[in-house]
Amino acid sequence: METLVSAIVGDLISRSISFVVDRFCDRRRVGGGGIDQDSPKRLRRALVRVQAVVEEADRRRVTNQAMLRQLQLMRDALYRGYYLLSAIK
Repeated sequence: METLVSAIVGDLISRSISFVVDRFCDRRRVGGGGIDQDSPKRLRRALVRVQAVVEEADRRRVTNQAMLRQLQLMRDALYRGYYLLSAIK
């Protein structure tokens, strides 16, 4: 049961991060006017939270393959988010 809940939570977090990053990328492609002053700050705060989750998961000994895949998806979304943050500056 714990594995199922962990997989679902990991999937939701990963999808949320991907959605935020994709939304920022789409706004930037459309005309650049969609990014306000608070957007980079909000993205940075979200990335810090996700990074904390990823680092905490790295400290634990995770053997569940589904959870490891979710963790990799979160890492990928984290890298995309930091790339986007550096591109916005």
